[in-house]
Amino acid sequence: MAARKAAAGRAAAHVALFDAGTLTGKGIKELLVSRSFPTASVRLFATRTDPEANLTEFAGEAMLVTEPDPDALGRLDLAFFCGTPDEGARYLDWPRQRGFVGIDLTTASNGAEGVPLVNMTVNPEEVSPAPGIIATPHPIAQLVSNLLAPVVQGCGPVEAAAVVFQPASECGEGGIEELYQQTLGLLNFQDQPQRIFGRQLAFNLIPASIYGSGTEPGGARRRHLEQEVRKVARGDYRLSLQVVLAPVFHGHAALLHLVLPPGVSKDALLGCYSDSDEVTLGRPGEPATPVERAGQPGVRIGVIDPGGSPSTYWIWAVSDNLVSGTALNAVRIAETLLERGLAGDAS
Repeated sequence: MAARKAAAGRAAAHVALFDAGTLTGKGIKELLVSRSFPTASVRLFATRTDPEANLTEFAGEAMLVTEPDPDALGRLDLAFFCGTPDEGARYLDWPRQRGFVGIDLTTASNGAEGVPLVNMTVNPEEVSPAPGIIATPHPIAQLVSNLLAPVVQGCGPVEAAAVVFQPASECGEGGIEELYQQTLGLLNFQDQPQRIFGRQLAFNLIPASIYGSGTEPGGARRRHLEQEVRKVARGDYRLSLQVVLAPVFHGHAALLHLVLPPGVSKDALLGCYSDSDEVTLGRPGEPATPVERAGQPGVRIGVIDPGGSPSTYWIWAVSDNLVSGTALNAVRIAETLLERGLAGDAS
């Protein structure tokens, strides 16, 4: 395809998307185009290709999706890994071996020693253009670290506990389709598919803890999420997370309970978010639910209520994961890599 390059003098990267047909991969493609990311070439790969569905497009140009071959990658500066953890694990050694940067959105590398875990809103200093892997947080860990990091820096919480409501889209297009089919089945008194969620999600709530470890839909493993939040947001405080699968197609919602040092007021807590570009405070009475924030960027805090004892508070926050989730975080990492000297063709 013709190279898409920015204005003269700006580098353009040779880019690949692994498992490009996933919901995450499609989000990456759309963001690369909408944010005018400078590409010298783009290649699309899938771990398992479908001969009947291997034709797609990028920036309006037809492209083939092929199976990746480490010996036939050619010139490559940057790759996005967009599949499942098992699929992502297949490629983790490739960046260092082949001399490119791999941005891992699969969570396969999130606990690996020496792999930076980057939330661009919280710890962008961890981005390095050296060949190897850069991991992105699980979408839930990204949301919670976005909410916690300003408080850690401004108030120093003693304890934080969060209940996060996970949408069906965290299980990809298959999760969205299953919730849709379950809803239709219930309304029409028909059977409902349960391949993804293992039970009825439509008109229901399912705590992720009822699944066995390693089988939670969307990879919502409580201990792993807590570790990721601590790695990104840092700080010395007690942390506990719970995840509930919610019957919504996309959009995270979180209830965060904070115990702050004695004497810290609500105004001081509000002040922690005054300089945040990612987290904004809603006006009194302004809608802040997943439906009402659909298509809107960033994290919106809708309510901050007293928590029942001095210096404790409840925060209700929502974010559209398809607009401000890990796909956007990954593209922002890629933009920073170019700024910091990632190899690329001069435009």
